[in-house]
Amino acid sequence: MERVNLGKTEIKVSRICLGTWAWGGDKWWGRQQDRDSEEAFEAALARGINFIDTAPVYGFGRAEKILGRLLRQKREDVVLATKVGLRWQGGKITINLKRQSMQEELAISLQRLNTDYIDLYQVHWPDKDTPLEETAAVMGEFYERGVIKAVGVSNFSLSQMEEFMKYCPLHCLQPPYNMFRRDIEEDIIPFCRTHNIAIITYASLESGILSGKFFLGSSLPNDLNRRRNPNLKPPLFTINKKYIKKLKEVISGYPVSLAQLAIAWILHQAGITSAIVGCRNAYQAKENSMAADVSLPSSTWEKIGKILQQRAREISLLA
Repeated sequence: MERVNLGKTEIKVSRICLGTWAWGGDKWWGRQQDRDSEEAFEAALARGINFIDTAPVYGFGRAEKILGRLLRQKREDVVLATKVGLRWQGGKITINLKRQSMQEELAISLQRLNTDYIDLYQVHWPDKDTPLEETAAVMGEFYERGVIKAVGVSNFSLSQMEEFMKYCPLHCLQPPYNMFRRDIEEDIIPFCRTHNIAIITYASLESGILSGKFFLGSSLPNDLNRRRNPNLKPPLFTINKKYIKKLKEVISGYPVSLAQLAIAWILHQAGITSAIVGCRNAYQAKENSMAADVSLPSSTWEKIGKILQQRAREISLLA
């Protein structure tokens, strides 16, 4: 699989990044067997994926612990990304980016992950109760110490990135982005391209929606992510089903699944470094990794673009 620089760093990452949120097995994604997660990891590495994204909040640290076990013999084979700022407190997730909390989180993540450094450390969400200057300064200290090799932020606006960059180098942004969610195209992608900031996208399949399975026969899982997603509720469900079928028709002559198309579409967009794709098992890891090899004629990409424009126009009429 092709590997590219993570922004202005010399870190080389695969175009597809293995996402581990579901490994936590919490209320967000439902039950998950550790053995399935372990097999997904092995399958991903076998397919050339070297980039893995996690966070301490996934399953109360469970995802990090699983990775820590898996990395014992393979730490140098993996570009490891984790996050800081979201913490469980009394059964609820809170945001805390004050200095002491960040220092505690880093120490705990290093222990769970069985490592003495993190390749990419990311601020998970902005904290309205902590000045960005304080958060950025602490991240800068981690970077200068060498305990983290690159600095990232997730879910930041353009203005928040600009403020952060006054106090700390910024190498990477992790925003939601996919065929159905494209708001970063207007200003964030151009800004990141200008400043050589890597973009690694999450929600690449929009919680599995872009795989088409929920519109083409599979029942809807009873997890929090899917229950809350407006794309799976009226009136968006009917609209999405129509356009999923149109996309399926366009690729009917190619050996490409809808999920692979959705991932390949992201990688086809200018300014995108890598797409994070969650995998529950070895089969999904193998199937999703094949998206990096998808090659479609320009005329087909144009048809896909027109379908997505039609959907966007129809959605805008609902506002």
